[in-house]
Amino acid sequence: MVIRKTRLLFALLGAVTFAGCGTQEGNAAGGEGEGGVVKRSTPQLVVFMYDRSTSISDHQLELARQLTNERIRKLDHGDRIAAHELLQLSLEEPPHRWSETIPQRQHTDQAMTRDSVTRARFLRDAQDYLVVFTDTMGRADIDGTDILSTLHDVSADLQAARGREATLYIFSDMLQSNRTIDMEGLRKMPPPGWIDTQLANGTLPDLTGLCVYVIGARVDTGASQRVKDFWKQYFEATGAVFETRNYTLRPVELPEHPCT
Repeated sequence: MVIRKTRLLFALLGAVTFAGCGTQEGNAAGGEGEGGVVKRSTPQLVVFMYDRSTSISDHQLELARQLTNERIRKLDHGDRIAAHELLQLSLEEPPHRWSETIPQRQHTDQAMTRDSVTRARFLRDAQDYLVVFTDTMGRADIDGTDILSTLHDVSADLQAARGREATLYIFSDMLQSNRTIDMEGLRKMPPPGWIDTQLANGTLPDLTGLCVYVIGARVDTGASQRVKDFWKQYFEATGAVFETRNYTLRPVELPEHPCT
């Protein structure tokens, strides 16, 4: 009788354990899903912005590719990826951008091999496609770096992916350089009050809730600190979440979770 009761207890424990593995209920508590990805209750929008101007070294572009691939591997079903090469001079240019959503699971009640394969193939294809955004070749004809205009396109990504936790990774030295503003060597910085004027005129992009990380910007000189201060004020005015510790030159890895 004792043996029979013990076997029954093990059977019940095994059934409870199986019910919590590979299911939405079991993963909702923060367990790991496919490929070690931590399950989340809210899907993500991950946006990458790439600066391919000649002021960016080949090493920085290679680092951007590496960090991008590592970040993409952590995405899950229902997450959305968007990528932008920085515009050169203005919004009048045709953008070079791409966006797709990782297919949802076909079977939501349990982990299925078919869903895992679909996700893995999508992420591999995304990594292959985004290689063009970090290509070190053919950069001699780039005429400028228009970060400000490109952020308007990022705002469109936010509007199209409502309900997602949104994170932006900017691979750039953050030196806006077009006909009206040239931050290289502080040659033509925005005048005092420029951000407030743009805000009052309604010409800033709406980046409300967007968590911003900068990769590739220096902070070790007085000039670079002045550039960083501008972007801090700018992102705050657009409603984005920006912390100075997330403004870096060569991070080891990209933070996975949006700002808190």
